[in-house]
Amino acid sequence: MTNRTYRVPLRDISHLRLSMADDDGWIEQLNWIPVGASEYHLACRHFPFAVRIVDQRPELGLLVHSRYLVRPLLDKALKWCGVYRPIALRCFPFEVDGLHSDLLSGITVPAGSEHLSASHGISLVDQDGRPSAALIEIHRLLTLLNQSREMFADALDHYLIAELLTPLSGHASGDQLLYVIDRNRFDRMDHAALAAMARHKLLSVDLAVAWTFSLQNLQARCLPESPSHARKQSTAPLASLSQPVSILMDEIALVLDDGELISLDCMDGDLARIAPHPPGSVAANGSGQIA
Repeated sequence: MTNRTYRVPLRDISHLRLSMADDDGWIEQLNWIPVGASEYHLACRHFPFAVRIVDQRPELGLLVHSRYLVRPLLDKALKWCGVYRPIALRCFPFEVDGLHSDLLSGITVPAGSEHLSASHGISLVDQDGRPSAALIEIHRLLTLLNQSREMFADALDHYLIAELLTPLSGHASGDQLLYVIDRNRFDRMDHAALAAMARHKLLSVDLAVAWTFSLQNLQARCLPESPSHARKQSTAPLASLSQPVSILMDEIALVLDDGELISLDCMDGDLARIAPHPPGSVAANGSGQIA
C-alpha cells in the first residue's frame, strides 16, 4: 500500500473483479503499510513500527517485508503463517482517497493492477451497480486507517520535536527512508518531559511504549545504533524503560483489534475471504500466541 503509482477510482473500473493470487507472495512486494488506531496495541506484538515522511508529514505504519522481521509472515509455499493480519493487508490493493460520499469514487486502486480481472474474482459491485458487501466493509476499514493518520499526527510531531526518531538501518537501496523510535533516547526522557508530552496527548506516551515494544520484532541488524553524542540530561533520568515496556504490554492479557468488532451475519463468502477473522477471534496473550 506504499506504491505511489497512478491510481484510479473504482468507479472507472467497476466492471472488473478483485482477483488475488492463491498464495500471499504479493506481500513481499511491500515494505511498509499504514497501521490503524484500533489495532496498534495488537500489531506491536507481531510487527515493528516505522514512520515514513510524506509531504513533510510523518505517517505511522508497520514493516512487513521479510528482511526486517524476526519471524516470517509466509511459509515456503508463500502461504500466510503470521498470527495477526493487519487491516492494510486485508484491504490491499485498495486505498481511500479522502472523504467521499460516493464510495466508488473514494476508493482507488493502482492503474493496471495485476489483482484485477475481467472474468473471475470477487465482484466490486452488485447487479444494480452498487458497492458490494465486500467493498462496503473494505471502505469501512480504509476509513479507519485514514482517520488513524490524523489521530497519530500530533504524537508523531511530538517525537520529531523531542528528536526521538532515528533512521532505520538495513533498508534496501532505493527504498524510501524510514524511521523508528530511538529506545535509548526514550529511556533517557525525564519525568517532566514525559509529563508534558502526556498533558498534550496521552496517546503520545502510550504509542511510544507500544512502538518500543514492537522493536523486539525487528531484526537486530536493522536496529539503529545509539549515537555517541546523545544529549545529556540535566535532570535525573527516568529509570530504564526497557523492562517496564515489556511488563506493560505483556500484562495486557487480551488484545483485540476493535476495528473488527462487527456483525458477520450479513457478510457473504466473498467478504469472509477478505476479512477472515470473526469478532473476538483476533487476540494474543503475552506469549504471542492466539488466546
